[in-house]
Amino acid sequence: MSNKSKPLSPRAKEVLDYLQAKGSASPREALLDLDINSGSFTRRITELRDAGYKITGEVKSHPVTKRRYNVYTYGAHA
Repeated sequence: MSNKSKPLSPRAKEVLDYLQAKGSASPREALLDLDINSGSFTRRITELRDAGYKITGEVKSHPVTKRRYNVYTYGAHA
């Protein structure tokens, strides 16, 4: 559901610009590039989705540690 009446927070706009430029990102990449922690990054992803932006998530596994993590990919504005 789209919530176009509420503007994006500055941090969500920063994450949106980042995803538009990069295409996709994991929380770790966002931490290193934007200095945003994992919880805040995923909350901004939710905010963008709620605003109608198509952002998909894919679970990946680190090849050495086998730890699972999400990679978020920007699609377009719905």
